[in-house]
Amino acid sequence: MNLFGAKNKEKQLFALWAKINTNTDDYIITYYEGDTLKVCKKGNKIDVAYANDSQLFRSVLLCAELINDGVDREICEEEQFRRKGVMIDLSRAGVMTVDALKNYMEYMALFGLNALMLYMEDVYEVEELPYFGYMRGRYSKEDLKEIDSYGMLYGIEVIPCIQTLGHFEQYLKWNEAKDFRDTSTVIMPGTEESMAFVEKLLSTVSECFTTNLIHLGMDEAWGMGRGNYLKKYGYENGAHLFCDHLSKVKKLADKYNFKPMIWSDMYFRLASAEEKYYDENVEFSDYVKDMVPKDVALTYWDYYHKDEAFYTNMINKHKQLSDNIVFAGGIWLWAGFLPDYKNTIATTNPALEVCKREGIKDIYATIWGNDGCETDILFSLPACVLYGEHAYNKSVDNDIVNKRVEIVFGTQMNVFERISDALYPTGSFSRTNPTVSVKQIMYNDIICGIADYELLNEDIYKTYKKLYDEYTELSKKESMFKQHFEYVATICKICYEKTHITINLHKKYNKEYLNDIMINKLTQLIEDYSALKEIHYSLWHKSYRPFGFEIVDGRYGAAIERIKTAIKRITDYIDGNIDFLPELNEKRLPYTGKTAHGYTEIASAFTTKGY
Repeated sequence: MNLFGAKNKEKQLFALWAKINTNTDDYIITYYEGDTLKVCKKGNKIDVAYANDSQLFRSVLLCAELINDGVDREICEEEQFRRKGVMIDLSRAGVMTVDALKNYMEYMALFGLNALMLYMEDVYEVEELPYFGYMRGRYSKEDLKEIDSYGMLYGIEVIPCIQTLGHFEQYLKWNEAKDFRDTSTVIMPGTEESMAFVEKLLSTVSECFTTNLIHLGMDEAWGMGRGNYLKKYGYENGAHLFCDHLSKVKKLADKYNFKPMIWSDMYFRLASAEEKYYDENVEFSDYVKDMVPKDVALTYWDYYHKDEAFYTNMINKHKQLSDNIVFAGGIWLWAGFLPDYKNTIATTNPALEVCKREGIKDIYATIWGNDGCETDILFSLPACVLYGEHAYNKSVDNDIVNKRVEIVFGTQMNVFERISDALYPTGSFSRTNPTVSVKQIMYNDIICGIADYELLNEDIYKTYKKLYDEYTELSKKESMFKQHFEYVATICKICYEKTHITINLHKKYNKEYLNDIMINKLTQLIEDYSALKEIHYSLWHKSYRPFGFEIVDGRYGAAIERIKTAIKRITDYIDGNIDFLPELNEKRLPYTGKTAHGYTEIASAFTTKGY
């Protein structure tokens, strides 16, 4: 393959071509500047017109499509957004290595994405604060500068996404923070000590990033002013505290020449009669409108709704507060163990269609790692293809999305979508329709299981057996996700084994069957958990720094040790050392409660808590 006119970007272009399994030996690709992205194939010659680096790098994907199709034709695309990017959560145990982030940015460039937010609560080094990010895999200033510089090579603006009020639980537990600790998660709003702390954070990131954009957080500041602040200063209205704090943080941001963004939910909660974010009927008084600084962008985050009317209404509500709105959707990696592509697609398509119509300029796909970052970050890449398609097309063709996913990853999109069936074996998750999740099955105790009631279901067993067979076959084929499919298959194997054991434990409570369980099935289950742990270990250490894996490791260890204890208990019963097993005599009740089916809920009290 010969490249002409790339203006010293050949190295990056060849790096992107190396990610695609396409024979380009006989092709000549010529680049020239244009007003928009246009790729035209005639025989073995391809002409590429591009207006910026993002279009230049995305052209690799389009060229590969034309080469694979073998048909002379033209692809024209038009950018729909100014910034189209990803926000990676680095604060829930999984801090990506610098090399892994570089690799991820190369894929982003391939899809035409041009902005990367690094969500860092405490995982960056701050001078004079040795406990900030202590033992959490924090980045040094040199790390952040290296990441920033690499992003620039691929036309990607790397943006710090930090916190300046809440979500500080991992730092506030240390005595170093005692002078400005309000609650276990929130700093004292507006105090001199808090402002000194925030300035240290802003000063640090100002040294490390080329961009003047910054996300200041400010979301979910639960209990603000109700902890140590209340004891020291007395009661203050929460809205006043929030606005005063934001005003002071904004002045500090101005000092370091930042253009700030914040999450928008606190304004909606303040105005809602039910203190809800997604309140379609919320009405903003002039008082609330006046709270919003005119030069601070509001980030509307929404990963849950599936109809365009809802997004249209919420964006119009935001427009009542500000004309500077950023949209943040979600790639669902936060449910535990496995990604949810079905909910990702069902929420992304209507959201981004509305963003185009409503003139939103900047859109991001947030990738949260709630409760221990159990799901590998590379699982998010197929969904990034979808974001790229929306970013360059007024309407999205699913067939083209599928084709481009297969070009890059060697696997069709429907293969990734079916992983959602393993995540929720009895039906898709929704906020109003709780359902059994793989996380609850994986952590459900083998003889004291509080999710047993839900697992007494033959359909769950059958679903996992079918998925196990499918992903075992996929794991034998060469693709970028070969090891990931082995991971999926092993999870499905454990889930169908556990479900089958649970069903029969409660149907066949007799010594003969219990002996069979003890000797064969429980021993095999230990081996399968151990095998999964080794695969998970391998995936983790390819993507993340070692800090944080102790959470996942401890969970596997707890599960395995509980199986060993179950074997001992059953042995004691079979040998006549005990007359019965109280664990199995207890009548199973539905697994319900305030948060029993939330996506971060775990099914056994002993399981170690994630970040």
